[in-house]
Amino acid sequence: MIPNIHFESEEEFIEQMYEHAHVINISTMDAIEIAMLTYESDPVIAHLNDDYELRLESGEWLTNLDRVREYFEYTEDYDMCKKVVTLTNKVKTFLGKDLVN
Repeated sequence: MIPNIHFESEEEFIEQMYEHAHVINISTMDAIEIAMLTYESDPVIAHLNDDYELRLESGEWLTNLDRVREYFEYTEDYDMCKKVVTLTNKVKTFLGKDLVN
C-alpha cells in the first residue's frame, strides 16, 4: 500500500516522514520490487497531499535501500534487514551492477 502524506510546510513534511518512517521504508521496498517486475524506472513510494507523487528513480534504488537497511537496523528488525539485503542483491543484478562491490 502506498502511503499518503499530508503536510503544509517543509517542517510538517519532515515530521510526517519520521512519523510514517516504517510504512515509507516498506513502501520503498515494495515499489522497487514491483518496478523490477514491470520495468518501471521511477516507481511511486508515497502520495503527497493527495495530488503529488514521491517517486524513486532507478539510479537511486541502491542508495535508498541502504537507508532502508539502516532504518531496520536502528529499529532492530533483523528479519527486515535480511529482506533488504536480498532485495539489494536482486537490484544489483537487475541494474547490472557488480555483486562483489
